[in-house]
Amino acid sequence: MATEFTQIANNVELVGIYAENVAQLQQLIQQYQNMIQNTLNLPQQLWPPILVQIQDLINTIGAIDSAANATQNALAQFASHYNFNPSAQAAMEVNRWRTGVKNQIAATLRQMGLNANRMKDTQSALAEVMALSQSAQGRMQVLQAGNQIASMMVNEVQNLHSTIMMAEQAQSNYYATKLREKEVEEEAVRKFFTEQSVRF
Repeated sequence: MATEFTQIANNVELVGIYAENVAQLQQLIQQYQNMIQNTLNLPQQLWPPILVQIQDLINTIGAIDSAANATQNALAQFASHYNFNPSAQAAMEVNRWRTGVKNQIAATLRQMGLNANRMKDTQSALAEVMALSQSAQGRMQVLQAGNQIASMMVNEVQNLHSTIMMAEQAQSNYYATKLREKEVEEEAVRKFFTEQSVRF
């Protein structure tokens, strides 16, 4: 039980940090996009710093998904252990969030003429970006996709953060209520036995 609480509390903090990271990356990638929006192809000399931001974005999205997965599991375990429906609902919400984000990313990649199937996980996405960076057109596609995905992720990660925070609060309230009920019961038992011992 303590493990599940700790896991969710840690993930609230982690996702909050990731939300800030994504917002910073989005601003940086947008700056590059603005810088070259009047050109058809992305010059090779501008690519190295952009590549660093794109790689950071891919790694951050992978880390966010891992945190969301761990949160989903912890919520499901809490729901199962305490038969607490709000945790079960929150676990389903996090699962829907993960599926929705993956679908949005895949749709953006396809829209930019990129093969979403080659970017299903962090490692394959990084490898595909490296392969695409060999051509000016590929670099441009990656930058445009990165910009759109980063913009989308800013709101999505904030939504995830809110969902996890609300779930954590609901669980804390529930657990605190259960502790109070247990204390009241124990106090009643102590009182009963104290009265019995005085009587005899």
